[in-house]
Amino acid sequence: MKKISNGLIGVLCLFLASGAYSKAPDMDVFQKCMGRTKQDRLTCSTGCGLILQQCYDEGVADINDRASRLLSQIKSESGSACKDPAETYLSDAMHMESDVAQKANDILGWAGSELALSFARQRLDNLGLIRQSCKP
Repeated sequence: MKKISNGLIGVLCLFLASGAYSKAPDMDVFQKCMGRTKQDRLTCSTGCGLILQQCYDEGVADINDRASRLLSQIKSESGSACKDPAETYLSDAMHMESDVAQKANDILGWAGSELALSFARQRLDNLGLIRQSCKP
């Protein structure tokens, strides 16, 4: 079990180091916050991490809100054929994310916040794929 855990952490570190994280095709709330707070982050002398964490929190909250609205659309438009897989996917994804987040707390830096943002974006993208495949 420890080997699996260490292997997972290693993969996460590689994933984060590869620069493949925080991708978003358009300006999202996180990116807007980063732009809005750039000067504050560059000139701060204390609490600099709080500014950055605020951007992560805003980004994740916005994406979670969009995912919730998308799930509501899936439920209203497609019935149980897509509602059930969408709900199951979200439940499984949230469980997996919780497990990974606990392990990411041991990684120095912003790995935990970056993972939360990445996972939220993945959930939104995957719900979009489910919705697209279920359109009549």
